[in-house]
Amino acid sequence: MADSKLNDAMTRTMDALDRSVLRELQRGGYVCSAKCFDNKNWSAEQLQHCVERCQMPPQQVQGFLQQELGAFQNRLQRCAMDCQDRARDALPASGQPSDAQLASAQKSMDSCVGSCVDTHIKLLPALQKRSEALDVAREVVV
Repeated sequence: MADSKLNDAMTRTMDALDRSVLRELQRGGYVCSAKCFDNKNWSAEQLQHCVERCQMPPQQVQGFLQQELGAFQNRLQRCAMDCQDRARDALPASGQPSDAQLASAQKSMDSCVGSCVDTHIKLLPALQKRSEALDVAREVVV
């Protein structure tokens, strides 16, 4: 349940970013790159530099998104690990835990992880706003 909830929220966020930021940047990069080929006097090296310059804005945004998503994933994993530690700490220190104790610990852990997911889903709008607010040149002059 928590997995599908998180996956749905991530899919919606990434789709919104794709539509609001990434597509336009990628389009601009492709249009700019195509214009590089209009200059017949440039050497192959100059042409390559022009194309690389055109692709910088989309690459910068992709890098930023990867960094943000990595940080998001790390935070979520730390929260889930804390839930696992709490469940383990709730089990008896000596002897074999009973089936009821194991079931109770599992239920507590599942509930805790669900709370982690809910908390982190609430962070996605801020991640989206930061990504949309990036000050990346939308057009590169050839």
